[in-house]
Amino acid sequence: LTIIEIPEGVTKIDNGTFWGCGNLIEITIPKEVTLIDLYAFRDCNSLTTVNYKGTEEQFNSISIMAYNTALTNATINYNYVNPGN
Repeated sequence: LTIIEIPEGVTKIDNGTFWGCGNLIEITIPKEVTLIDLYAFRDCNSLTTVNYKGTEEQFNSISIMAYNTALTNATINYNYVNPGN
């Protein structure tokens, strides 16, 4: 598991969802997400790219709980449009 695109309509990334996905390098998050729960990205040490389908302001309003450093340290691409769509 190296690249994930979370489907449109998802509003929450649950506690520990990707915990320990050490090979995850890229994730695409829809703008509907309002909560990223505890440990959702814990130990995702290869995560370097977050493609966010909303604006920087919208991303900054997401409640990102503790132990998601891999997510917050990654490069974030705002207003992302999947080139395959």
